[in-house]
Amino acid sequence: MNSMKEDKGLNSSERSFRVVWPLLFSQTIGAFNDNAMKAMIPLIAAVQLGKGSMDEVSTRVSVLLIVPFVIFAPIAGWITDRFSKKKVIHYSLLAQLFGLGIIVYSFTEESLTLCLSGFFLLSVQSAFLSPAKKGILKELVGTNRLAKAVGFMEMLAMLGILGGAFVGAIAFDLIVQERGGWEAAKVICFFTSLLAILSWMVSLLIPDTNVRSVRSFNYKLLITHFQDLFYLFKRRGLRYAAMGDAWFWAMGGFLYLVFVKLSGEVVSGKVGMGTLYGSWFLLLGIGIMVGSIFVAYLNRGRIEIGLSAIGAIGIPFVYIGMYFTDPLFEAFEFCCLALGFFGALFFVPLNGYLQDQAGEHERGRIIAASNLLTQLSGIFLIVLHSFFSNVLALTSKQELLIILFASSIIGFFTLRSLLEDFFRALFHVFLRIFYRIKIFGMENFPMSGGCLLVSNHLSYADPVFIGAAFPRKIRYLAYTGLAKSRIMRLVFKLTETLTVSQERSLASIKKSVRKLNSGVPLCVFAEGGISRLGTLLPFMRGSILLAKQANVPIVPVHLDGVWGSIFSMKGGKFFKKKPESFPYEITVRVGQPINPKVSSTAEVRSQVMELGRLSFNSRLKEGKDALDYLKYKIFRNTEVEIIESNDGQIWEKSDLLKMLKKPKDQIPRQFQLWVQELENLIKGDLSLADKIYSNWTRVTEMNLWDENAFLIGQGKGPWVNSWIPWFPLLGDRKMRFMPDGIMLHKEGLNTPEKEIILVEGLASSKNGLIAINGPDSSSDPTEDSVSKQSGSKPNTFGKLLNGYSYSVSEHEFFLRGRGLPEKIEIVRKIDQDGFLVPA
Repeated sequence: MNSMKEDKGLNSSERSFRVVWPLLFSQTIGAFNDNAMKAMIPLIAAVQLGKGSMDEVSTRVSVLLIVPFVIFAPIAGWITDRFSKKKVIHYSLLAQLFGLGIIVYSFTEESLTLCLSGFFLLSVQSAFLSPAKKGILKELVGTNRLAKAVGFMEMLAMLGILGGAFVGAIAFDLIVQERGGWEAAKVICFFTSLLAILSWMVSLLIPDTNVRSVRSFNYKLLITHFQDLFYLFKRRGLRYAAMGDAWFWAMGGFLYLVFVKLSGEVVSGKVGMGTLYGSWFLLLGIGIMVGSIFVAYLNRGRIEIGLSAIGAIGIPFVYIGMYFTDPLFEAFEFCCLALGFFGALFFVPLNGYLQDQAGEHERGRIIAASNLLTQLSGIFLIVLHSFFSNVLALTSKQELLIILFASSIIGFFTLRSLLEDFFRALFHVFLRIFYRIKIFGMENFPMSGGCLLVSNHLSYADPVFIGAAFPRKIRYLAYTGLAKSRIMRLVFKLTETLTVSQERSLASIKKSVRKLNSGVPLCVFAEGGISRLGTLLPFMRGSILLAKQANVPIVPVHLDGVWGSIFSMKGGKFFKKKPESFPYEITVRVGQPINPKVSSTAEVRSQVMELGRLSFNSRLKEGKDALDYLKYKIFRNTEVEIIESNDGQIWEKSDLLKMLKKPKDQIPRQFQLWVQELENLIKGDLSLADKIYSNWTRVTEMNLWDENAFLIGQGKGPWVNSWIPWFPLLGDRKMRFMPDGIMLHKEGLNTPEKEIILVEGLASSKNGLIAINGPDSSSDPTEDSVSKQSGSKPNTFGKLLNGYSYSVSEHEFFLRGRGLPEKIEIVRKIDQDGFLVPA
């Protein structure tokens, strides 16, 4: 209790997610009680009045459940906005006790009419509870966790609804034969009353929130409540979300009547129908629970509205299965599960979108209007069911066929309206299965207004990774040459991707600036193409100019771990390779916004490198973990050739390891220093382990390691010692002494001498390998941008390796790696091509 009071002074982003659990528990118990009563009343009618009365009583109960929402929806919305939502919830749950009391009395008097009056009171309290419980949700957890909270709320609400229907129907069937209809109902109502008391007490733990509106009461609320609907329908996005939500719940009410009727058609006698349709409702509830958890998992930090399109497409196929299967067979039960799952995919994102997009001062009004729309739709479908059943005398299966037809139309229009979001959701489902995306710094991303995201570019899937990570819909700027194929043109059109070309660069810039000024986040990959080197390429100046022209903040973004995925160019191949791990881990790190007026291309590139350094270091093994990894790599596969001397003598890895046990004077002179270093490592030199592991990771995450052979030539600092003997030992590559240096090549491959790559660069005793002048990389032949990406440049130390950033102060170059910055005396700067220039 005290912890909840302490939360009152916190804003929604500071509160623990646990603050919603009392709310979720209370609303779940309330839904359970309402629907236990709802499921039991038709069974009482069947026992006391005859089986033929079931459908009529079910229809009356469904109407009584809806009418209070129509009558009281606007005033419920006003009360929710005007007063403390916690108090509205608290008193609504208290009113449930009075409704249950009337129902218990009606069972004592054996009056079905009085029972329906008590049920009407339950419906009234639900009409006031609904906008309050939904309206308080965002105030408790904030936008970033709203989707998760909505997922849990809808899951538990449906669990209460369908679980109550199951328990109420099953319990009645179990008790009725021994005690009769009225007594069985009385026992069930007694236990639901105890649950109602518990629900009311738990609601005291819900934190209080600020009152968002001071609008005074106006009697016009009682007669002009349809104005809320008109207000809702003026909001295009909210209108469609509310219509979809109304369709789902109204169809659920229609399906309830069909299921009750269907059970009466397939069960002989007056007992057993509750058990049958109760089990169907339970399976629906389980399906909705699983679907809601799935939505909550995918919706972390965002509202994935495209899932609604997936659900809308899946629902008609489930109805086809229901129509063609026997209700008493397991296939029908599986269809109930599937219907619940796809139903959750359809309505949970719509509900979350509705709550998120409604303003702080209008949320209660919007939700109340949405509820009103839902109830009007429900009344219409109840009347339609009564017409189908009583006038046209249709069977339950024939009514299912009508549902199938209507759902197919809804599915078509939902897919058409959310086509981009549909594909986006499919991609994100794929990503959640095969990738684990870690996100850091998302609090730096503006939640409104235009901004220019500037990211590194390592794979064809980078736009998908960024789209999955960011809470807002991101648009992209791409090179025109990529739109040559029909598929890419379709993708660009669907995602509203902007294209830029050298021939029409001014028009492209103007269009991009208009997009940014309209409040759209635009992402550019400033390197101008996918890096086939594995390292950061130079940034194109034009991309940064967009932010200056539009006067929007520049948000630096870095994708880490992408090199090595099947969509990268590691190994010189796109897609045609096995994934290195499953699931594959990727990090998206977002930096603080940069003022476009005072920034430069070099500064933005430096900020992206700094983000890369942070991500690189966060996944590096350290200390004992790094040492254990190196030992594993060194001592595995020891029967492999790793050294070939000038005279052709061969040493295997095991031969070098055996030297560890020999006295120093028995070790060949050329191996003494190596063996000493190896011995220091194995004995537990953790600083040496950190440096070796860093070297290994940096080199293997660039195109150099894809080469069959390369020659380690002259470099600055402890250059050669950073390679030898570690890379032959760790990578099982053969080391051959050459006149110009030491060659490392893959076992069993004979590389022509003219194809051997010369590698030179820079190393320091503190950080190890720093920069490499390595192999160039040809670009993708489908792109026209650049014919070659340069991996080396004369009179430089090479490109800075991954995991480093830098700063330059008065011609002093400071390198930032794992620890404190290191001053590199012999480096003056990084040039415009990204190479280290000697001092």
